[in-house]
Amino acid sequence: MKRTHTISNLRRFILPLFLSFLVFACSKNDDATDTDGNTDAMNDGENQEETLPNIVELAQSVDVLEYLVDALVQADAGLVEALSEAGENTVFAPTNDAFKALLAQLDGLENVEDFDETAEKELLAEILKYHVIGGTSAFSDELSDGTVLETLQTEELGIKVDATVFVQDKTEEEAEVVAADNEASNGVVHIVDKVLLPQAVLDILFPKPTIVELVSTTDELSLLRDAVVKANLVDALNAEGPFTVFAPSNAAIQELFDLLGDDYASFDDFDNIIELQILEQILLYHVVMGNVGSTDLAPGTVPTLLTDNSIEVIASGETFVIGDASETDANILDADKEASNGTVHIIDKILIPQEVYDLLGLSGDSSAKTIAELVEETEGFSFLKEALELTGLLDTLGEEGPFTVFAPSDEALFGLLALLGEGLGSIEDFDSEFEINLLRDVLLYHVLPGIVTSADLGVSTADTFSDGNSLNIVSTEEGFGLVDATGFPANFIVTDIPAENGVIHTIDRVLIPHSVIEDIATEAASVVMEFVDSLDEEELDYAHCLLVRFNQLFCDILQEEFTFFLPTNQAFLELFGSLDGYDSLADFNTAEDLEILATILSYHFIPNATLTSGDLSDGQSAATLQGEEVMVKIDGGVYILDKSGSPAKVTSPDAEVLNGVIHIIDKVLLPQEILTALSS
Repeated sequence: MKRTHTISNLRRFILPLFLSFLVFACSKNDDATDTDGNTDAMNDGENQEETLPNIVELAQSVDVLEYLVDALVQADAGLVEALSEAGENTVFAPTNDAFKALLAQLDGLENVEDFDETAEKELLAEILKYHVIGGTSAFSDELSDGTVLETLQTEELGIKVDATVFVQDKTEEEAEVVAADNEASNGVVHIVDKVLLPQAVLDILFPKPTIVELVSTTDELSLLRDAVVKANLVDALNAEGPFTVFAPSNAAIQELFDLLGDDYASFDDFDNIIELQILEQILLYHVVMGNVGSTDLAPGTVPTLLTDNSIEVIASGETFVIGDASETDANILDADKEASNGTVHIIDKILIPQEVYDLLGLSGDSSAKTIAELVEETEGFSFLKEALELTGLLDTLGEEGPFTVFAPSDEALFGLLALLGEGLGSIEDFDSEFEINLLRDVLLYHVLPGIVTSADLGVSTADTFSDGNSLNIVSTEEGFGLVDATGFPANFIVTDIPAENGVIHTIDRVLIPHSVIEDIATEAASVVMEFVDSLDEEELDYAHCLLVRFNQLFCDILQEEFTFFLPTNQAFLELFGSLDGYDSLADFNTAEDLEILATILSYHFIPNATLTSGDLSDGQSAATLQGEEVMVKIDGGVYILDKSGSPAKVTSPDAEVLNGVIHIIDKVLLPQEILTALSS
């Protein structure tokens, strides 16, 4: 079906003067002649009625109804037969010009014959049925102002009388009766200057936009459109509904930015889970279920799509205002903007739900809640709440305090899992004493004694509840940030959320203390040592001793992905045999000797890559921790080539440890740096 986006004002047809006299002389017989050849002046009433044309014949006799007759035939819906049979019908008959005005608005439909597909014929039939009132002959003197007529199509028409008679369909434009009371044998025809359209047809020919489409095409709501997209609510507001949206204007949304501070100039600045959660909550708070027009508003509370949150409709003179958690009500600027799945009312204020009002520190009521209660009630802190419960710290944050808490969101805490260890995918995975203690230390690092508001922040060092670990407060482009043991600043999202026993600031990542980094590194090294011990103590004791000696040096690499080529005892003995004065590791006892060993060991590590034997290919090179490369040769087995030219064979591949893999080899690998040093 071809469609256009709107109905223009149909041009009014002014019936030529002679039509006003078509009381249908043709509908009254000329003098009839009896069998004696005498002419009667008038037939009796029964004969008069029989001589009137039926509705179809009447329409066929009037030139300005040619399109109507063609439409009745084209629709092929039995209407020609129905309007030709005996009975009583009232027909509002559109003129040719009325049809032309409608067709001009429809792409590809230049005349009624273009309604040639089955669906188009059915649509045309719906339009025509909407012009027929069955079971009655309603002459103009029976059409009073306010009369409602049920049509053959089942939807209703309204009558308005104002000097003349007008017919009201489902559009905003009325049709004028330009020639009334054209009597037929089976009813009456009123000629009108507009094709009448029922809602069912309007929905097909001129579909209303969805709420999102309506918002997107309304200049005054462009910022709301950006918010809906940013909060990922497009699909939700394009759903069937129906919904009623109290849509804040651009000016109203700008006031929200002003409320949030200088860091918020557009919705592009909402870039983390807490901010997006707040935005989603605010938007859902503007939506109620159902089609609530301005005439349907009544004083009282109305539930919104934000669970357990209602707005209040408040009478204000002859209209209504909308109340939220704040003390300022929203005025309706432009009501009843219709969408296919609901209604939009433009308002002059952002509506703020109580939870967000408390989170932003705008309500004095939030001070009645402890930090523990606020964490428990805030959706974006669900992981933080579980972590505090597991470590026994949630009850602590419900005590008198006062405390200052830097609260990372769920999204930020999930990033902690990869750091703390492999296999930590949820709070349930923290099941060892070591892991729980690490988590407790991390959480304590986010808590300061006393109350530190955003106004108190300055470049300084702050002691935390994590023993021996302090935070550095530094100046950033956005204001201030928190620097932990990683050296990277964490930024503030929302500041100064008041609580009964302190204050909460939300931040965009987890803070890591030095003690946790050291504990993780030590644990990682310990795991590798235990693994080496478990392989074959006699065969690998030299390698084990070397790792113990340089434990701290390689702690960091063991926290990430790694590949380690581990030489056997025999490999070390062969190396010692080639060196004058060195019979064992104990002979490497000077600072220079230890530097040589550290360099050799680092040449056996491939950082940031887990290369199993299946990942290794002939001719492949890999950069080592020492800086030089090793080469891979595949020749009936896997060989590693160092700078000496003598290959090391992988004798036992693919032992997976932590985030890495260990391959046992039969030769100590030597970089050029060591070969040069040994030859000098």
